[in-house]
Amino acid sequence: MTIKTITIKNYFTFFVVTIIIIFNLNEKIFSQDTTRYNLKEIIITASRRPVLSSSLNRSLIVVVDSQINKTPVNSVADLLQYTGGVDLQTRGINGVQGDVNIRGGTFEQTLILIDGIKITDPQTGHHNLNIPISLDITERIEILKGEGSRIHGPNAFSGAVNFITKKELIRKLKAGIAAGQNGFYSGSILGCYSWENWGNKILFEKLKSNGYRENTEFDIFNIIYTSNLSFSSGVMNLYFGLTNKRFGANSFYSSKFPLQAEYTKMKLLSIGGEFELNRFTVSPKLYWRRNNDEFVLNKFNPGFYRNLHETNVYGVEMQLSYKYSLGDISFGGEFIKDKIISTNLNSHQREKKGIFLEHNFNKLKNINIVLSGFAYNYSFIDWQFWPGLDIGYQLTGNIRFHASVGKAFRIPTYTELYYIDPVSSGNANLKHEETFNFESGIRFDHSLFEFNLSLFFKDGKNIIDWVRVSDNAKWKAENITRTDTKGYEINFFIKPYIYIKHFPVSLINLSYTFIDSDRKTTNFQSRYVLDYLKHQLILMVAHQFFYDINFFWYMRLEKRVAFANHFLTDLRLNKTIDNFDLYINITNLLNNTYEDILGVPLPQRWIIGGLKFNL
Repeated sequence: MTIKTITIKNYFTFFVVTIIIIFNLNEKIFSQDTTRYNLKEIIITASRRPVLSSSLNRSLIVVVDSQINKTPVNSVADLLQYTGGVDLQTRGINGVQGDVNIRGGTFEQTLILIDGIKITDPQTGHHNLNIPISLDITERIEILKGEGSRIHGPNAFSGAVNFITKKELIRKLKAGIAAGQNGFYSGSILGCYSWENWGNKILFEKLKSNGYRENTEFDIFNIIYTSNLSFSSGVMNLYFGLTNKRFGANSFYSSKFPLQAEYTKMKLLSIGGEFELNRFTVSPKLYWRRNNDEFVLNKFNPGFYRNLHETNVYGVEMQLSYKYSLGDISFGGEFIKDKIISTNLNSHQREKKGIFLEHNFNKLKNINIVLSGFAYNYSFIDWQFWPGLDIGYQLTGNIRFHASVGKAFRIPTYTELYYIDPVSSGNANLKHEETFNFESGIRFDHSLFEFNLSLFFKDGKNIIDWVRVSDNAKWKAENITRTDTKGYEINFFIKPYIYIKHFPVSLINLSYTFIDSDRKTTNFQSRYVLDYLKHQLILMVAHQFFYDINFFWYMRLEKRVAFANHFLTDLRLNKTIDNFDLYINITNLLNNTYEDILGVPLPQRWIIGGLKFNL
């Protein structure tokens, strides 16, 4: 296993960063403390019942609020590209359109959630990140790696991403403005008001740009309202969000049509709660999601080829949890109905229902066992059971071993089943995908540094891909025979200031992921399944410079199977003065040319400056 030599220019970046840090060492030894990260123990929702992060038996990355605010991005979706093992393939940055893949899976195989509400789009996975969410209301992001069907049901095939929103009871006004190259500007205002035990937040946000090349302009508008009402026995939460996107889609889906354009509007309404009744906890959820999508091959001649799609998803879930002498047991069920009305896909609907059970044996000394399963039924298959088992062993106070095994499945989207255009054809006879996953790992936690190592293997059956037999043939959705994927992840996290009080570097995070996937059927050209990151190296360095300006460097070396290496350097600078936070985001600092998706060049250097005000 080797990684090709990177260019002299890329080596130069590493050299410059090193010189800055070394120079800054002398500068900062006699000055005030650097920015520090609060990495205290947190409660996470990687299973049916919330657990402490230290007792995890799975590979899960948590991106907390302090990290979110130090990343050079303008949208929540773009945060995912700085997480090891996660491959964010973007056609347009700043939340325009992106596909999120985990551990070599496809964009259809990742489940997206907001506060535990499933957001996966039944039309196509290309809309999975078309969600009403904002940096200003995001408390943390939980990224589960590996199968999750025994927890979430369908489509948590390679992993799941859960965006957790802020629910604190505060009174605050927050406003922000930003502007930069390519005619970019953004503005947002967040109002938070609480009456005793009732908290409310409302956000308005606008992002707009002329685009970094022809027909890549975008105009995005978000409205989000959240309400949280606390009782002596529990809490109720309401979430309403709307996101409007209008954007040029130059070669997004075919290089033959550079004047493609798209307009999407997504609405989400959810109501949920959690109530304590003696030893029982009752957790109901009710939600509705609508996505409207208008796509044209030529925005100056919409009548030439125009698709209109509307999808509606209605869901209800009920969970009952019980604590007793051996641990926690959770059980319940869900019912989901989705519909589509489309000028291309016609009208369809289907029902999905399931019953789940999870038992967390957490009373054993140094050993934690989680046994879970989800029995599921939907319009195309009869009842089937998807089990899983997690085991954790606390060897010492700092060292923890874990192992996990389970099965998962994914159901086809309406596009895979019914879509037809001049170059693509769906397949109404598609079967659901299946996978068997195994993972083991070790975690070492210390006040100075953390180290994680995970080994994983998954055996995929009936994997869906768009394939063709020659360059002149149409792409067709098919269940290719089988894929075997294996790999490992290493993550190293160090906080030098713990032992060197005035050390200028507050944080160093290095992660590396290696993935190898073998497709058993070789007589087809693959559109998606074999388009994955074989090597991914991410380095993050946080430090201060003169005048207490914070520097946050992000360097990524990526080798995609079908592409050459690319090396990217992003930088965020910020300084806080009283209630004002000033920042500059510089993406692709070295002005490199690169692509995540063949035929769709991504932006070169892009500088954006902004100001946020808190009252």
